[in-house]
Amino acid sequence: MSSSKTDSMTPSETLAVAVGLLDNNGVSSDNASDKQEDSSNNHHHHQTPIEKSIDILTKLQTQLSRSGTLSNNEVLDDVATSSLEFIGVEYHLGRAFLMLPTYQLGSNNNSNNNSASPSILRKTNITRATDYFHAYLKKVDQLDLLNEATIKEYHTLLDMEDIDDDDAKSRPAPTTRMNQSQIREMKIQRFQRKRVASQKQAQFQSLLQRRSRLGLAQEEEMEGHDFESLSRTLYIETLRLYAEECVEEIQSCLGELEMLDMAIQMERGRMIRQDPRMHSDSRNGAADSGGLSSKQPLQMTQITQHPLTGELQLQTQQVMNGQLKPIMQRQEIANQVFRPGWNQPTMTLEELGERERADAIQRAEQQKVAEAEAKFRPRRYEQLVKDGMEDDEKLVEASAKLDRDWDEWKEENPRGSGNKMSERGDRNF
Repeated sequence: MSSSKTDSMTPSETLAVAVGLLDNNGVSSDNASDKQEDSSNNHHHHQTPIEKSIDILTKLQTQLSRSGTLSNNEVLDDVATSSLEFIGVEYHLGRAFLMLPTYQLGSNNNSNNNSASPSILRKTNITRATDYFHAYLKKVDQLDLLNEATIKEYHTLLDMEDIDDDDAKSRPAPTTRMNQSQIREMKIQRFQRKRVASQKQAQFQSLLQRRSRLGLAQEEEMEGHDFESLSRTLYIETLRLYAEECVEEIQSCLGELEMLDMAIQMERGRMIRQDPRMHSDSRNGAADSGGLSSKQPLQMTQITQHPLTGELQLQTQQVMNGQLKPIMQRQEIANQVFRPGWNQPTMTLEELGERERADAIQRAEQQKVAEAEAKFRPRRYEQLVKDGMEDDEKLVEASAKLDRDWDEWKEENPRGSGNKMSERGDRNF
């Protein structure tokens, strides 16, 4: 989209075009035919919709800054309702840079000028998107649009970034200092806040549509809102929803930046290994040392004898981290090519079912035998009467003997005959 297309638009229409490019919605043909013309610039012809949106949003941001539409020292009540939607320009810019492909802005994908690796370009895009998200959150925080939970979570993310910046100078630091349960609870609370904000946004949008269908004047009230207050409330809820999404994106970007740093280090190491100068240096070093390279691990050959055949067996091993590890031969590696990396089943499902069935039958038989043995085992007479076994003379005699033994033991050991606290210590004192 050329600059002449957006120059004839109002800032609100320009923002709608940029957001429409991000959402793949575009603008309606009726509005576009009046204010847009076909592009003749070859540079913009190669731009993707995301790059066009970034170009439009950047120019809109510059235009708003020069016109003084939004001031840094204003409070929410001082901002006009028509200017509230422009607070989200930084949010849309951050969202656009996250969606930007991994090649340079405005360049052809097949261009030879694109020498940077995709990981470096992606890291650059994420860094710029994070800066825009921080700028947006700082702006809405100054306007007191954030609730306490969102402010607390945002400050936690700021502390995490500070810790990572300090640790990156000495050692690689993890992305977060919170445990998994804390992260899960934070995500649940954020999801609940986003759902409430989305419901409020949908409710106010529905009210605006009802007012439009009914043809009400802007001064007329419906459900306690006129057009001005309803539009202002809708903008505020939308900005709060943007803030929740910014916090979520910042946390995701922290994790992605950590993985990109690892990928960039791996790419640099791969480039160093593929550099022909490194190979020439290594060959020269090997020639100087008599054909031995100091970077290669020490190798040892272990000679053993087969216990049955008596055949001598040779096994080459190398010293790795102070331990001997065997060097896999070509045939051993070939044998493991199509071998799965997990344990294979040792029986079919039918065999497993038969084994489980046999075990269940065996357990049932053992339980029946145990119950039969327990039925003729001597026990107290009250239990015999309860089980209906009081007519068995042998069982009654054995149970009576059990009762007598129990009574005799209670007579020999009366209740309370154990050690007393008063008997502790030496009685002579």
